[in-house]
Amino acid sequence: MSDPTVLSLTVPDLLRRRAGEAPHRIALSAHSINGWRDRLTYAQLVNRMESTARGLARMGFGKGDRIGVLLGNEAGRECILTALSALRLGAAVVPFNTRYADEELGHALELVEPAAVVTTTDGAHRIARLYPPARALVVGPAADDQERWPEPLDEPFAAHPSDPGDQTLLACLLFTSGTTARSKAVMHDHRSMIGAGLSCGTALGLTERDLYQAGWPFFTSSALNLGCMSSWVQGGGFVFEEPLDNAGRLRLIAAEQTTFYHGVPSVVHFMIEEYARGRFDTTSLRRVGYGGSAMPSEVIRRISERWPWVEQVQIYGMTESGPSGSRLQPADMWRKHGSIGAAMPYCTIEIVDDEGKLVPAGDTGEIVIKGPGVARGYFRNPQATEEAFRDGGICTGDVGHLDNEEFLFFTDRKKDVINRGGLKIASVAVEHVLYRFPGVREAAVVSVPHPDLGEDVAACVVPEEGVALDTNEIARFCADKLADYERPRQWLILKELPKNPMGKVLKTELRRLLEDARSESRRNNLTSTGT
Repeated sequence: MSDPTVLSLTVPDLLRRRAGEAPHRIALSAHSINGWRDRLTYAQLVNRMESTARGLARMGFGKGDRIGVLLGNEAGRECILTALSALRLGAAVVPFNTRYADEELGHALELVEPAAVVTTTDGAHRIARLYPPARALVVGPAADDQERWPEPLDEPFAAHPSDPGDQTLLACLLFTSGTTARSKAVMHDHRSMIGAGLSCGTALGLTERDLYQAGWPFFTSSALNLGCMSSWVQGGGFVFEEPLDNAGRLRLIAAEQTTFYHGVPSVVHFMIEEYARGRFDTTSLRRVGYGGSAMPSEVIRRISERWPWVEQVQIYGMTESGPSGSRLQPADMWRKHGSIGAAMPYCTIEIVDDEGKLVPAGDTGEIVIKGPGVARGYFRNPQATEEAFRDGGICTGDVGHLDNEEFLFFTDRKKDVINRGGLKIASVAVEHVLYRFPGVREAAVVSVPHPDLGEDVAACVVPEEGVALDTNEIARFCADKLADYERPRQWLILKELPKNPMGKVLKTELRRLLEDARSESRRNNLTSTGT
């Protein structure tokens, strides 16, 4: 059901169109914070959207507001209904990273200045402490003095009377790390959200008969723009996972009769291993997708052996592109092994040099993605917007080349971003925290291989003269200032950081030193702090 006319719609318009075409088809299956799973048809989803929007309007929220969400996937139902009701009002939804330390969350709140944040009782206390101007709307158990989120089942149904109906309105702000010390908020409007769904859903091969299951954290672009939009643009349904172990994911596939499973490579890898150990019914699956980091060829082979009837597809993109970009289709999985695919439908992939000029096929340069899913820029950051968003495209900061069939090959990262199981970590942000620890003279953070997650975080620190650094103490210092996945798991104390003649730290050399240290167990410079 690939139909580019959807680009003229708002997200609420899209859902109303689908409800008119197939009111009884499943649109969403998501877990509620109250402990049950809600399975909503398109007609029911529109009903819940209208009721929640009316409740928010009654509380004084409306067009131009920013409505934050500080909830995990155990409240997936409430997350998505909040997002849809905000869009229905002409407001923007702002998913906050639930794994943020207070310092990071405080920065994000001050940047976007939300009118309200939908959260739990504990989250409401954090919001009151970090950003008092925002009203906390509590889902689940709440104290008597706390405002409650407008549960749609408690709201008398009536359509919210006004309808902004403008696909250029700011729709969501999604935080990304990049290479700066502070997260940036990527601005998507209704058109780019739907555009991302159009490109990604078509690239994945979704149809109106599919139930598309994934468990990406709600605060990533993959939850709303990839999961919801890809499903709804194509007329299918989205099965949003709560936090589950691998057996739980497989049981949910069986219960929902999921036809398409999508996850970062580490999740798909772990799930396949669990499938080999137990008895699970996955016969409903027709495709499995992965992206966010490289999938080892051995895992691709295992999927083929254990699920021989299941096709595989790989995609590449980023928050700023929707996450539209490239796709490697099932027919090309082995023929073009090592590639991350050709441009998705409605997208173009370009390779440019340092001056922004196109380079010939086979030449290496920066990857630029263009298409309807590309965001408007960074919220309240015109300088970063001007640097990254050019001529309708996003300069990814990734380096690669196109072959003579226009298949994309990723070769390196221009930005120092670590990809830990699909979660992006700015090495500069971690370094800034390390520099704040007393006695640290220099610090550099690099990626190191992880057998399951692809990459992990390693920190190399140089002490001030006469100082003996304790990496356990530094790790405890980081725990209060960084999200759990951002914290270094490996440490190396050095007398100096290797640098080139221009004074730039040689991170390739640091990776070699870390590998040497790991291979010599007698050395005490490397300390593991967990996985």
